[in-house]
Amino acid sequence: MTRASAAIGESRFARSRSEGAGPSWLGSAARRLFDWMHALPVVLAALLLIALFGLTFEHLQSERDRALAGAARDLNLFANTLAARLDEALSASPSPTPGDALRAVLAANPDLRPSRAMLADGAGTVIAAEPPLTADAPLDSVLGAAQPLTTLVDRAGALRLHGAGGDAFAAVRSLRAAPGRIAFVSPIDELLRPWRRSALIMILLLGAASFALIGSSSAFALQARRAQARARAEATMRSHIDLALNRGRCGLWNWDLAKGRLVWSKSMFEMLDLPPRNGWLTVDELQAMIHPDDEPVAAIAARAQQPNRSSVDFELRLRNRDGDWVWLRKRAELVTDAACGAPRLVGIAIDITDQKREAELSATADQRLREAIEAISEAFVLWDSSNRLVLCNTKYQRLHNLPPEAATVGAPYADLAALGAPPQIDRETEVDAGDAAPDAGGARTYEARLSDGRWLQVNERRTRDGGYVSVGTDITDLKEHEQQLLKSEQLLLASVAQLRQSRRSLEAQAQQLADLAERYHEQKAQAEAANRAKAEFLANMSHELRTPLNAIIGFSQLMEGETFGALGSDKYRDYCAHILASGQYLLNVISDVLDMSRLESGRIRLRPETFKVERAINKAVLDVAAAARDKHVAIEVEVDAAEALEADLAAVERILVTLLRNAVKFSPDGGVVTVGAQAFTDQMYLYVEDAGSGIDPEDISRLGRPFEQADTMMANGMKGSGLGLAIANSLVDLHGGSLRITSKPGEGTAVLVSLPRFSRSPRSLALAAVA
Repeated sequence: MTRASAAIGESRFARSRSEGAGPSWLGSAARRLFDWMHALPVVLAALLLIALFGLTFEHLQSERDRALAGAARDLNLFANTLAARLDEALSASPSPTPGDALRAVLAANPDLRPSRAMLADGAGTVIAAEPPLTADAPLDSVLGAAQPLTTLVDRAGALRLHGAGGDAFAAVRSLRAAPGRIAFVSPIDELLRPWRRSALIMILLLGAASFALIGSSSAFALQARRAQARARAEATMRSHIDLALNRGRCGLWNWDLAKGRLVWSKSMFEMLDLPPRNGWLTVDELQAMIHPDDEPVAAIAARAQQPNRSSVDFELRLRNRDGDWVWLRKRAELVTDAACGAPRLVGIAIDITDQKREAELSATADQRLREAIEAISEAFVLWDSSNRLVLCNTKYQRLHNLPPEAATVGAPYADLAALGAPPQIDRETEVDAGDAAPDAGGARTYEARLSDGRWLQVNERRTRDGGYVSVGTDITDLKEHEQQLLKSEQLLLASVAQLRQSRRSLEAQAQQLADLAERYHEQKAQAEAANRAKAEFLANMSHELRTPLNAIIGFSQLMEGETFGALGSDKYRDYCAHILASGQYLLNVISDVLDMSRLESGRIRLRPETFKVERAINKAVLDVAAAARDKHVAIEVEVDAAEALEADLAAVERILVTLLRNAVKFSPDGGVVTVGAQAFTDQMYLYVEDAGSGIDPEDISRLGRPFEQADTMMANGMKGSGLGLAIANSLVDLHGGSLRITSKPGEGTAVLVSLPRFSRSPRSLALAAVA
């Protein structure tokens, strides 16, 4: 491939990639349409083949019907002609016998002769036939009893008969010369022989055409499948190239220098986070994207077209979609378009933003390193493998009395040694070499005392590239503190002994704490077992007590109603009423205890459903209506009829009934109790308010726990079982909600229940959760 053809092919590739950019659904739709276009000729060939078979079948059917109609007409004409000639033969003198006359007429007219001719006398009996019949028989039985030919005769013409021997056309004519009839029969199979020959020829021709059509369609389908496979392979190759360019942060570009326009590959746009474009980019558009400080487009074009120059390599910054600058290194080769002879630049662009950023970071890090070395308190110097100065700080210069202008990068060691004056060392002590790293490679550490009384610790080490680094640290203060450290050593050893004694004491205390923790777990397990035993005992006792209570309540109801006769005294009825009320009260208490035990053991499961909140409130109000009437307490309902809740309807009604009963119990005669509901976001708030005696603040924290209740008594002096509010609180907790009580003595009580508007996963309630 020549350079020009390579450039043009690259340009086409870039344009195809740019034009192919678009929504994924559009590309998939185009691919499906492309696949259908390959299959379209095969489908059309199949439809054409079906149409040919259909038309051929229809043509053959119409030709068959036409052949049968022509045969019927011919038989009708032949019957008229032969009947007339038979009349002439029978009228001749001397008169022949009917059979001889029939054979003579048929022999004289071989072209008009049917397959079978039968002559019948006036009684309808066949007296002659050609070919002959095995026995004389009535003409009706030969032709068929249901046919109208023997009745209509000449008026019937030629009719089609259906017999055991097959279908046939028949015609009957009356004779004028003698009483009788002549019948002619031609089987349809013999009449359709010419049609079958032509149909066979047409079917053979159709088969040959179909075979040719199927062969050409198959060849086309095979060629289309191969073309589709090649197209898919090319698409896969293009996708691989795009993937390689994207992963390598590269892009292809083609610049038509004569027309001043460029084309970019899809990866070029992706490097700049720009949407792919169809067609060309103008030079002005490219110049608008280049950083103002970089080489302009015109200068690049002029440099590329200089004599004896075949390629260019330059770096520039382009603005991406977010307004940031992206560094690109572009390499291109100057080629000539074979079609028009115009010069082109075809090349690749590489994203070097990270490299530029790393170089900038490296320069910044180098500057920071120099500043850090300058800021350290030690004298630092670094030599290369040729003993030339790489880096040193001012402290090194002062230590060796070097002038500032002498410490230049690359200065030989001998020159610096001649310019400066090394420090005078009174004593040099080698530090233990065992402290050095195993791979130190010529490292040495020693301490030197200068003539002015200062101490230096010098660390010298060879670098991997053969250089040499030396760090001198002023350790005068360390040496002065060394004696103080030796004196403090004894004190430290004494402190260590005391710490060891303290550690032994702490270990003993830790062992005691471990023993206490073990006893705590044992006692906790015993308490939990006792709690479970209590719950089981309450459940069993509740069941045992409910059986006699049901009998007491039933018999007291019978006695109060005087079902089997009068009791005799009004006091007995009062006693029965007291027995009934006490039994029902005790049964309710036992039922509460049983429900509480079931809640504590986690045997109650919620059955959530969606219902109107107004329904639950009305049911609860109806349950406490009798008690409210007895105390003349008014119940006000505040709820929107449209508010709905997904929860256990029976549990919600139980909560509302419990709260309303407590409100009615502790409300004064003639008081008002308010119950309502209000929805906020995903929570439903139910509230019950009364104007009763209120609850002390210290009692509110205890309410809601089993058998806990406030000190407030009812009018009858009873305080209840203390389980109603605990059961309500447990049911609220099962729903994932909360129950809050607000009250002040003498100002009434308000209870607010918060429930999720939509059901959550059911949870069992343990005794710890109730408490």
